Amino acid sequence: MQNRRYASKKIKLRKGEYQRQNDLYEYKWTDAQGKRHSIYSKSLSELRRREELIEKDATEGYEYNNLNSTINDYYELWKQIKSGIRKSTFSSYTRPYERYVMPTYGKTKLRNVTYSSVMLFLKSLASEKGLGISTIKKVNITLGMVLEVAVKDGVLKANPCRGAITEMSRELDKDIKHVKALTVPEQKLFEEFLRRPGRYNRWYPLFTVMMWTGMRVGEVIGLQWEDIDFENNEIHVNHSLVHYDIGKNQGSTYTMNLPKTRTSIRVVPMLPRVKEALYLEKERQENFGITCVSNIDGFTNFVFLNNNGKVYHHKKLNHQLNVITQAINEDIQENGNEYGVEVFPHIHNHMLRHTFATRMREAGADIKATSNILGHTKTSITLDIYTDASTEFKNREIGVLDKYYPEEDM
Repeated sequence: MQNRRYASKKIKLRKGEYQRQNDLYEYKWTDAQGKRHSIYSKSLSELRRREELIEKDATEGYEYNNLNSTINDYYELWKQIKSGIRKSTFSSYTRPYERYVMPTYGKTKLRNVTYSSVMLFLKSLASEKGLGISTIKKVNITLGMVLEVAVKDGVLKANPCRGAITEMSRELDKDIKHVKALTVPEQKLFEEFLRRPGRYNRWYPLFTVMMWTGMRVGEVIGLQWEDIDFENNEIHVNHSLVHYDIGKNQGSTYTMNLPKTRTSIRVVPMLPRVKEALYLEKERQENFGITCVSNIDGFTNFVFLNNNGKVYHHKKLNHQLNVITQAINEDIQENGNEYGVEVFPHIHNHMLRHTFATRMREAGADIKATSNILGHTKTSITLDIYTDASTEFKNREIGVLDKYYPEEDM
């Protein structure tokens, strides 16, 4: 097949330009490594626009050969470069990428990666996969780190992931399900139900500690008896138990993490009901002959153990809370309750932390002290995310206006 040196309209073609017999325009060139490349276009003007970009990229040091690499190619490179982080943290980066990016968008060549293509991919995760904004954020974080390597290599001029998640958040904010705290009647019903003798009573100590200390679930299930100071009524928080996937088809394991931030290392005052709950847990284990068999990174003698003497998995606790929720609602239908709760809400681990923060807010506790107990770096986190205000509390607070500005004075 002969290529013409003149376009069909008798326009002289430049060096490296050809028009094929099917009227498709072609541009051929050799890169700095001596490798031949070709691009095609139906339009001569479009072909020349792309020629200019290739020449500009070559001048600025952007190699066309690397632009033909895929995102997945750079993901493998990023994995080799990334070091010095915890195994669980590394797994939290790789897992969402390999599940959502690698099979689809990860096959995209870097020359075709743009801000708009990233946005369309992230939107497809929401519309087609039904993913929430928190999971999409995790995907974008890893994708952004991978593409940042390409930026630093001089293959991409800028990271197309920057700003993408902000735009996504604006669109999906209305769909975000904010975590709610239990109301006071709901909390009383929950505690009263667990206190009753029976199959659910064994969960009373653990969930009481979670709800009345505001500790994260990993901090609670990672507690050792050495962390409990009964004499001074203090709980020392300095590590967290994490469960993570080792890798594809390699199963999962536990590890003990040190806190990510300085403020996460803290002392939590122990309320009398928390102290009582811990003594009840100790008594339960002694009565059933339960001893700790878990040893995780040298940590043992854990406070909360299942009947086999092993630490709990956070998903197991969430599952148990689902079971308890269903049981409470069945009990409400059969017997009613003195707290006026018609339907008990779905409850999960993190909801107990929210409940603690909300009770502190309603009690008028100092926000700085509350933030310190929760292990937050900023009080704004406590105010913006972790506290809800009950209708009763808001009515009481707004009533302050009547006190200082009586109607007759207005």
